[in-house]
Amino acid sequence: MRVAAYLVVVCCFHACSEREQPSKDAAGWSTLPNEYAEHFKIQARGAARRVIVLGPGGDQDTLGKYVLGSDPDLRWQPVKAPLQRVAVVSTTHLPFFSALGISGTVVGAAHTEQIRDTVMRRLVAQGKVIEVGRADGLDRETLIGLAPEAIFDPPFGTVPKASAAFGNVIAVTEYLEQHPLGRAEWIRFFGLLLGRTEQADSIFNAIKHRYATVRSMNIAVPDPPTVFFGSSWNQTWYAPPANSYMERLITDAGGRYWAIDSVAKENVPVALEQLLLIAAECDHFGLMLSKEGKVDASFLVGGDPRLAKMDAVQKGGFYGNSARSDLFGQALLEPETILRDLRCIFRPNSCRQYTPSYFFPVGQ
Repeated sequence: MRVAAYLVVVCCFHACSEREQPSKDAAGWSTLPNEYAEHFKIQARGAARRVIVLGPGGDQDTLGKYVLGSDPDLRWQPVKAPLQRVAVVSTTHLPFFSALGISGTVVGAAHTEQIRDTVMRRLVAQGKVIEVGRADGLDRETLIGLAPEAIFDPPFGTVPKASAAFGNVIAVTEYLEQHPLGRAEWIRFFGLLLGRTEQADSIFNAIKHRYATVRSMNIAVPDPPTVFFGSSWNQTWYAPPANSYMERLITDAGGRYWAIDSVAKENVPVALEQLLLIAAECDHFGLMLSKEGKVDASFLVGGDPRLAKMDAVQKGGFYGNSARSDLFGQALLEPETILRDLRCIFRPNSCRQYTPSYFFPVGQ
């Protein structure tokens, strides 16, 4: 996944869903309810399984319908599970394979130079994971030679889905999940297709427990600090709305998101003059970026001296840096670590000798 484009896409998102009782359709298929994820559905009929992948429009926006094994319903794409040889278009999916202990299933990946997962980096160095990307898309000849049983691809990827030469193409939309635990719950999706269902459930339950434990430390915290968070792209500022992944993290970490009443489907552009007013009212100013080396207050705000001198930046500035940590990969399976990072930024006196992993105060 190209990092610059991904930075803009992933900053939105939120929400969780309660478990419901499975309900059967006319053909006897029951939907197994998720706890937080809203963009995939697993259905069961006896021992048989199938899965639906949903886009931004939810139930009205089906991107893929996959049945494990065979089924007479031709509207569903058959998948020979458990998959043994796969390729991935987005490097952000690789930690799911490592967490399930089946990194060797991946035989090809696009943008291998951007892989941060340590197990996968070693497999690339050993020639066991082959680069399948090119400047203009994917390397058709290499993919045909590798003969993967399936290619995992985000819908904004570059796989020509109509080409039978690429085999099964399976859509993955974890980045649309608005709750951090919704993104982590996608390990159940991968576990189903890769024959690790029980292990995936166990991993997700452990993540959920750790997240709840850290979140409980911040319940009813008096005087939560007000926090702005956004990104800058081509000298334009953007901020995720209140129904977003970052709002949920900030709130669960004990902060108060600056735009708590805003609701939108994507990041909201913020004019510089408006941003100056917002920053003046906030205790913390955060940004998503990609930079090697130390980040100071001036770099955080794109060199604007009016923003750089504000207390929210000088004293409360913080950032997530995709050049420093695997924010869009391993972090999906460690949302509790992100909570700790943010909690220690918002209330530094509550943390002693803590080393952040994904979000850092300005100057670190």
